[in-house]
Amino acid sequence: MVEPADAKDLIDEAIERAEEERDGAAAAERAREKRFRDRVSILVGICAVILAVIHMAAAGAARESLLKGIEASDTFNYMQAKIVRENVAKAASQSSAVAPVDRAAWAAEAHRLRTPDVGGHAIPQLEAAGKAARADGERAASAVEGYEVGETAMQLAIVLLSIALVARSRGIVAGALLLAAAGTVSALVTVAGIHR
Repeated sequence: MVEPADAKDLIDEAIERAEEERDGAAAAERAREKRFRDRVSILVGICAVILAVIHMAAAGAARESLLKGIEASDTFNYMQAKIVRENVAKAASQSSAVAPVDRAAWAAEAHRLRTPDVGGHAIPQLEAAGKAARADGERAASAVEGYEVGETAMQLAIVLLSIALVARSRGIVAGALLLAAAGTVSALVTVAGIHR
């Protein structure tokens, strides 16, 4: 038979063991939660860095699109001025009010404006340069769209990872990682020039 004092000691020991087990289980749960939070926090940081890189690429492409548009506009304006000058020269070369020697000079000037030169200032050369600049600007504008898709996916991934921290949800983390991967792929495809 167990004495009351011994029974009390046994009960106290059982209570202490149960508390230690409960504290151990709680400590293990806290350690798992901390590991989860640390990993998700690192993922948020990685996504933020990738987002910053994609944003810089998008800004560069937007700047290039704008500059190429300006270049194309300037080139076409210069070409149009040369065309006006050519038309004036042609009209003067056909005018009976102008001396024959001057008509020949005006005709030569009209011909010179169409003849390719080393500086690329002939009308056909300017037209080709303007079209090339316009095409470059359109490619850069298309790249901006590809980068924007990547940026949006990365931003959504960061938001989902933040939600996953609060919800402690591995499923949300998986979804965020899929979005982050899609955003990264979109940016890489754009960099490679195979977007559109």
